[in-house]
Amino acid sequence: MPRKEWRDKQSPEKIAEIAQRQKNYRNTPKGSKVQKIGSWKKQGMICDDWEGMYVRFRSCDNCECCGNEWKNNMDKHLDHSHKDGKVRNILCRRCNQLRGHIENDYQIVLKLMSM
Repeated sequence: MPRKEWRDKQSPEKIAEIAQRQKNYRNTPKGSKVQKIGSWKKQGMICDDWEGMYVRFRSCDNCECCGNEWKNNMDKHLDHSHKDGKVRNILCRRCNQLRGHIENDYQIVLKLMSM
């Protein structure tokens, strides 16, 4: 049965109960890991060892490019190639965006450096 049809047959209380269970699960260590890895896969990232990458991501204390410490977990980004999807590094937002701009058009960076 498709999800929408199943959901339409449930009571609002049942739907709220299921949503609460899912929210509680996402707050557990296993649920957090499943959610994070699922998010990376949905974005089209490719990695040979997702479990190892998750452990590396959680234990990384600073940007692998500039070395700055993370201000919060939202500043931590898993850098990947948009051409083939392969995961490369764990970077801060600034380094991740810079790498993306360089990858797309390195001539801009050369032009800025010569000014």
